[in-house]
Amino acid sequence: MSEQPPRLDLCCSLPADAQAVHADLFDLQLVADGVYAAIAAPQYKLNSNAAVILTNDGAIVVDSHSKPSAAQALFQLIQGVTKQPIRKLINTHFHWDHWQGNEVYAKAFPDLAIIASERTQHNLTTPGAGVGGVAFIAQQVEALPAEIAQLKNDLLRASSRGEKARLETHLEQAEAFLEEVQRLNPVLPTQTVTRSMTMQEAGREIQLLLLGRAHTDGDLFIYLPKEKVMVTGDAVVDWMPFLGDGYPEEWIETLNALEQVDFTHMILGHGEVAPKSHLTFFRNYLTDLIASVKQAAAEGATVTEMQTTVAEQLAPKYEQGMSKYPLGQYRDRIGPTIEIVYHKVVQTP
Repeated sequence: MSEQPPRLDLCCSLPADAQAVHADLFDLQLVADGVYAAIAAPQYKLNSNAAVILTNDGAIVVDSHSKPSAAQALFQLIQGVTKQPIRKLINTHFHWDHWQGNEVYAKAFPDLAIIASERTQHNLTTPGAGVGGVAFIAQQVEALPAEIAQLKNDLLRASSRGEKARLETHLEQAEAFLEEVQRLNPVLPTQTVTRSMTMQEAGREIQLLLLGRAHTDGDLFIYLPKEKVMVTGDAVVDWMPFLGDGYPEEWIETLNALEQVDFTHMILGHGEVAPKSHLTFFRNYLTDLIASVKQAAAEGATVTEMQTTVAEQLAPKYEQGMSKYPLGQYRDRIGPTIEIVYHKVVQTP
């Protein structure tokens, strides 16, 4: 039997509304004076959000998306608000939709400093670390042809005009993404941090916070104390979080630490800019999810049974809030999420 190509993880390949994917890649929103959130439009091959922080002598960008074309699109938007150079790029973690556009900024600015946590640097350069890193590029190249073939088969069987349009859009994006991934020139961080630190950047204070393991073991939070803005990466998102490379119980403790910081707005890894109150909802979801899986396991339920009972138990409180976008919705992710929590928290605590 021939070995099957690896499947791209649910982390970063999700269905999207056909209407949404034709919008601009990013909506650049002013969050505070000189601080912008680049909110990624829903895409089958999605991009992360980014933050753009202007200083007196240049700009700092947080996260560079899943592909160079997306990074280039945001770079053009940035040039509309400042002609100053981009001096620093920060990668919040190692997942591929947050760093595979690094090469665009590095090529444009040879003196660019690319900053990440030490663990993120390790994960970027270590095969098998998770859904990201240099080794994961080859996995994407290997997996995409089968994904494209499946989309073509689905398109042939599609019965409605709307379904055909959606699949055509997905196919177009998948084929374009494969072409880009095949040409990727991975550019890694040039500086790493091992503990929280403060940067004084030409009139602006920026804190890099390492608060503990959460979405990954190297999540970096970017905090602007004067502006009271927090950039969270995927440690906080506005849809169902991906837990495959995460540390569910430690994630809650990390969010507890985050709550102690004085901020009012969060630029999330995915989804719209959120108030600090969203942190409570997001943390409560993780807390209730873990407690429910543990309780079900203690009562002898199988994972398959949990995927129904726990999903229904949590739905009244979380389904609506976790289903605001055409991707990352509660019903799409809750089953795999319950299985991940069982293996990480119950089976191998």
